[in-house]
Amino acid sequence: MRLYHRPGSRSTRVLWTLEEIGAPYELTIISREDKASEAHRRRHPLGRVPVLELDDGQHVFESAAICLHLGDLYPESGLVPPVGTAERALTYQWSLFAMAEVEGSLLTLRRARRTGDDDSEPTAKFGQIAGVLREALGDGRPWLVGDAFTVADVLCGSLIGTAFRRDLLDEDGPLRDYAERAQVRPANVRAEAIRE
Repeated sequence: MRLYHRPGSRSTRVLWTLEEIGAPYELTIISREDKASEAHRRRHPLGRVPVLELDDGQHVFESAAICLHLGDLYPESGLVPPVGTAERALTYQWSLFAMAEVEGSLLTLRRARRTGDDDSEPTAKFGQIAGVLREALGDGRPWLVGDAFTVADVLCGSLIGTAFRRDLLDEDGPLRDYAERAQVRPANVRAEAIRE
């Protein structure tokens, strides 16, 4: 397996997942120039990262899809629960929630604050979405699918961690505790340390 990666991008989620799994992989850092190359566009039609090259030479893109696929390839990791279980359904639910709700609202809020636009509407929307996660973790559950760390926590944990680092969230309680638990996992620390 080979991950085409750009540090500080969405591909760090995939790197974190690979580190959680512990299986061997190769890493290719993609520069801005490389992203526009014809070779990379054959891997990803929009020239983005991440791209995972599978052992048979096929390429898969989209960070959530890659992370879920890796969990399926390495079921012993526990990152994706067994087929047909309620835990698997919740892993899908929170993984898609991360991509469809958390990421989009987070990016909209960051953009509004960066450009100096009125951020009241994006702040309210992100607050509502963060509230859903806060409630899901409010019963003292360490992770979104109870006691088990899953791909959903890689995806949601990375995004909520970003919200705290960028001062888009500033609160104590379940969300901060969750983000901190996720960020200090050894696999995430190793993934974040890879800068070149």
